[in-house]
Amino acid sequence: MKKSTTTQTESLRPVTTFQETRMQHSENLRQNIVHAAAALLQEHGPEAVTVRRVAERMECSTKIIYNLFGKKEGLAKCLYLEGCMILSRSFEAVTEQPSLQQQLRALAHAYWDFAITQSSFYQVMFGGSFAEFKPDADSLEGTATAMKQLTQLVEEAQAQQYIREMDTIVAVQMIWAPLHGVIHLYLGGHLESQIAARTLYEHTLSMIVHALFTSDSKE
Repeated sequence: MKKSTTTQTESLRPVTTFQETRMQHSENLRQNIVHAAAALLQEHGPEAVTVRRVAERMECSTKIIYNLFGKKEGLAKCLYLEGCMILSRSFEAVTEQPSLQQQLRALAHAYWDFAITQSSFYQVMFGGSFAEFKPDADSLEGTATAMKQLTQLVEEAQAQQYIREMDTIVAVQMIWAPLHGVIHLYLGGHLESQIAARTLYEHTLSMIVHALFTSDSKE
């Protein structure tokens, strides 16, 4: 008699309950809908991201999207958080530099690249692309997570007494605000070209680095 090569234990497979299967299906569907909305955002801008157009891209009814996300604000929040993850990966990809000054410049360059190459996500996060959407606590936490490399750099600069401002959040905003301002001016059409915007961005970055890392900062 031929012996079976599979034991009874090996032949058993984990059982997925109906409720677990349903939840997995819903989460997969949510992710696919977010990806469809992100594709519309990148291809045609924020005005193209409507429940109807996302449903058309997914070839499903608008009711399914409303059931999963509620109003359009639910989709906007998911796109905001998707942008946070992209920005976070951009910062994480920055190679560690030999000095805090160089590290700050590298992070600032990564921020510029994100804003230019992912401008639709940038506008959702920081440009108010969806007037009906206001970042909630989860969204702001996503931003804080995305910016953690900058926060860690500021904390190190504070420890070395380069930055006198003792509130880390305020210190991060002091760096972030002028850099964002240049990008916002450019994306809003207030600077004549990307070259001009990048030149202004580099000048602004140099002013920040000089203000933070001159010897006088430690006095």
